[in-house]
Amino acid sequence: MKKIKIAHFGNFCPHQAGIHSAARDLILAERIAGLDSNYIDYGSGKGCTHSRVWMQDGEITTISPDWAIDEADIIVHHSAVPKKVMDTGKPVVMYLHGRPEYSFVLDWEKKQGCLRAEMEYPKNPQYKKFMTFWPGHKEIWEQLLNTKNVECVSPPMDLKGLPLEGKKYEFAPLNRGRPNILICDMWREDITPFNTVLAALSFAEKQCPTAKIHVIAIPSPKNNPMIDPMFGNLRKSGKIGKLSTIVNNLDEMMRACDILVTPLGIETRTTLEAAACGLSIVGGNGNSLAAYVSDPRDIDGTAKAIGLCWETIRRTGLKTIRKENRELLENDFSLEKTGLQVRKIYEGILKE
Repeated sequence: MKKIKIAHFGNFCPHQAGIHSAARDLILAERIAGLDSNYIDYGSGKGCTHSRVWMQDGEITTISPDWAIDEADIIVHHSAVPKKVMDTGKPVVMYLHGRPEYSFVLDWEKKQGCLRAEMEYPKNPQYKKFMTFWPGHKEIWEQLLNTKNVECVSPPMDLKGLPLEGKKYEFAPLNRGRPNILICDMWREDITPFNTVLAALSFAEKQCPTAKIHVIAIPSPKNNPMIDPMFGNLRKSGKIGKLSTIVNNLDEMMRACDILVTPLGIETRTTLEAAACGLSIVGGNGNSLAAYVSDPRDIDGTAKAIGLCWETIRRTGLKTIRKENRELLENDFSLEKTGLQVRKIYEGILKE
């Protein structure tokens, strides 16, 4: 039986964005499900319209857009699709990687046309399905895009490529804490880790003086002049450990930490990877992987949630908790589960 061929178009950027990791793992999931799926780099950088081939991330290597034109049965839109590929008339599936509110805010604040662009795609008959990873977003996208062609699939997770036991980051002696708290969300326009940083500091000041807070994915001080003075003052508490912009070894950092604190109430890529590495999670309301939830703008409430989380870890034992967190993830997320879900959707498109 001939394999269905799927061409994924996205910005190939390992360690820089969750959208890349999700696209990579979708391809792995589809291959496990018996599909011939490939990654085609496109739109890497502002105004960039060329494709880079032979870029590699684990088992995935980028190929030429010509494969999509000559071979593919379905085109998958992650970031952008070249006009010459669209001109083939092949069916397109679009993944809505972000939160609906974030698309709105980009349009509202920055006038980038993000939501407006998404609202235009359903008018093109080539776009057969719009995909989300969160059940709660399905109805919202249907309303915003004025279409019933929205499907929800489980976020793909390459658990084999992200083992519980693996290399750990070694904190400098002065940066080690008990617990080590990790905050590593992007600082987006609609919700930032600002309040979670302050909540973690409050927890350390009032409940646990041995704690250290490590903040990764901080915006570049070059483009955000308030970053250096703000964290300069926060460092004076003695509770701040490692500070960094985006890193290439986030999994090692996660294995070296005990708790992830996130303001987001959905299972983001950061949350999924943290659970895979065994971290306990304090997150926003609605995050199924969070051991404790809170209103992300309630600093006192989040500090209390961190305290309850740490008390559970101390009472149960770190090794046991890390194993339980991993097992919770494995129960609901895998490449095999996602692969079967998307294959069924792709087959339905081709039958039409």
